[in-house]
Amino acid sequence: MNKINFFNKINIYIFLVITFGCLIRYFYFLNVDGWFDEWNMLYTIDPNISNQETWKRYYGDRGDHFLPEYYPPLNAFFLKFILNIFGYNIENARFISLIFGCGSLILVFNLSKIFTNYKFSLISTLIVALNLFLIWQSSEIRPHSFVVFFSLLTTILFLKIYEKNFKSNKSIFITYIASSLILLSSWPFVLIIFFAKFLYIFQYFLLLKKLKKDILFAIILTLILYILLNYEYLTYQLSRDEHYTKLYLAFFYSFHFRSFFGSIFLGAIFLIIFSGILIYNLKNIFFKSSKENILIFIILSAYFLTICYSLIHASVISPKYIIFILPLLIIWIILKIENLKLRYKIFFILVILLLNFGNSYLNYKNNPIDRPPTKKILKIISSSNINNIYTVENIVFNNFIKTHKIFNEKKLQIKKVKNYNSEDTNFWFVCLNNPRFALGDNNFPEQEKCKFFEKRDNFVLKKEIKIVDYIIRQYENKI
Repeated sequence: MNKINFFNKINIYIFLVITFGCLIRYFYFLNVDGWFDEWNMLYTIDPNISNQETWKRYYGDRGDHFLPEYYPPLNAFFLKFILNIFGYNIENARFISLIFGCGSLILVFNLSKIFTNYKFSLISTLIVALNLFLIWQSSEIRPHSFVVFFSLLTTILFLKIYEKNFKSNKSIFITYIASSLILLSSWPFVLIIFFAKFLYIFQYFLLLKKLKKDILFAIILTLILYILLNYEYLTYQLSRDEHYTKLYLAFFYSFHFRSFFGSIFLGAIFLIIFSGILIYNLKNIFFKSSKENILIFIILSAYFLTICYSLIHASVISPKYIIFILPLLIIWIILKIENLKLRYKIFFILVILLLNFGNSYLNYKNNPIDRPPTKKILKIISSSNINNIYTVENIVFNNFIKTHKIFNEKKLQIKKVKNYNSEDTNFWFVCLNNPRFALGDNNFPEQEKCKFFEKRDNFVLKKEIKIVDYIIRQYENKI
């Protein structure tokens, strides 16, 4: 009877922690706006166009400008398929990321449980649930939360095959290969994970003189299939000699921890804890084959390989590129704290939890990438009786505006100024003015493009609203 009650209590705790993590992701999802990368992604995955046209957009054809995509095409076509079923709007595209962000919390608990007990697995899951970087990425129209989900799934399956002969459960073996192919085809940087797995198997062989043939075969087969399926993309990606992120000096004393944990303060605390635990366990990591070594091998490989690639070929120093190590980092830290012989271990864990709660509360909306408040301007426009909108922006931006639910619910219309219809006697003019994501915080004067209708005598300005990143004006045509 006691065992049954204990089991039920644990299930309740698991449910509460995961539900809490999903809710804080959902509330962030409700208020987040889009930025430049997402505008382009939405334009590419339009379900109303042919696959041939999707490929053109993917490789850079934007109609009025050229800008190629560099993420793998699998995610784009997956989102296109989903939006074709549920409707082409930004909210549905974000919701897919939200689902995988929430699903990752379940996998974090299950992965933690492989190494430790229920209590410390819950602690790891709670810290991941509170992690601001993962919360923010769970609302982006990018494959990041998708990648986190499948990296956790493949790590769990890897350990299951590693411990048992796949012949006893062929379904796990097949699922591992299929999920690994999906993961690799979604983000090439996860090749780091497979490099770490080779190290893990090699260490086991060196120390115990045994070769894990089943899992080694699964990895090699997966990589061969991946190269065959993604050969064109890999050659396309490797031809790049420049990325958006540069290798900078501060990286070597921050190691993305500031970004990973949402603030300098909490990032510094976790970096100090991680560094101390790493140094303390260094001997065991290299000279003892432990199950949890797979976590630290992936973490260290991520830093080592991205630094090497940045020095040799093109700089790829971005926390988003290796986001998949973040939940593994948290699990490994909590696991090693559990193993420490500290008198006040529980008190130390409680302090870490309180710091995470406080950091999440204070910095919940402080996403370092400033997004134009598009929802706000659409609410202003939709509250008026004027449905026509004109812009001087490119086709990608106009498409982004059109994909909001409120735009379609209020039956708004958006056109470029060159297509002005004289029958539209009253209209709104929307201008993206010195956006922060491009220029940072600034006091630049109003851009000339935003003065388009000011230079024409037959238009009367009825209302002007200046919001950060935007200028919107209501005009009346005197003719």
